[in-house]
Amino acid sequence: MKALIFNSGTGSRMGTLTANKPKCLLPLPGGETILSRQLRLLSLHGIRQAVITTGAYTELIRQQAKCDCMEITLVENPRSAHTNYIYSMFLAEATIAGNDLLILHGDLVFEEQVLTRLLAASGNRCCVDLSASLPEKDFKGRLRDGCLQEVSVHMFGQDCFALQPLYKLDAAAVHAWCREVSAWVRRGQVQVYAEEALNRIPEQLHIQPLACDGLLLSEVDTPEDYQAVWEALNPCRN
Repeated sequence: MKALIFNSGTGSRMGTLTANKPKCLLPLPGGETILSRQLRLLSLHGIRQAVITTGAYTELIRQQAKCDCMEITLVENPRSAHTNYIYSMFLAEATIAGNDLLILHGDLVFEEQVLTRLLAASGNRCCVDLSASLPEKDFKGRLRDGCLQEVSVHMFGQDCFALQPLYKLDAAAVHAWCREVSAWVRRGQVQVYAEEALNRIPEQLHIQPLACDGLLLSEVDTPEDYQAVWEALNPCRN
């Protein structure tokens, strides 16, 4: 199993915190960065290969993306300023084809128990928090017959739930998603989330929700998110 980590963005909503570095290199308590913490936890759970997509900060990430016992491949998106990560996934296809995959965003901070649950769960899975309020601007998921039917930041309703971008997929599902991503890119639809492609083929992916209620599992999109994550990880907090 490989990990695919999307790190092509610039983190514009973070203000001065990301004026000269990507979100994944923001420091965390204990001397780690978001990226080094992700790689450490993945390695602890037996992931030996990671593919990291990059954009404007390729060289900074190359310098920092190091982890014992893990082979790391960078895939640069030269059009990152004008595309969303659907294009980064398209570019990464050759390096992930034929593999079971963990897919996650580079600004995602999670506790180790999330990975423990995810890797122990059978089948294709996505991480959700069924107890959380629906976020205004972040991903929500919708189920049908127990499987993920749609992912969007725009939908709301009683059948929706908070979803974090952390997926476990087998090689067949990865192939199906990548094939649909390629179709979108060939049509020039490169400024959308990769989940737009997923939404067209849910019956081919059979992704079931994995409840991570009460566990730390959060994207860092704003300075407020960063502060909340820092406080959650800080062993010296009151």
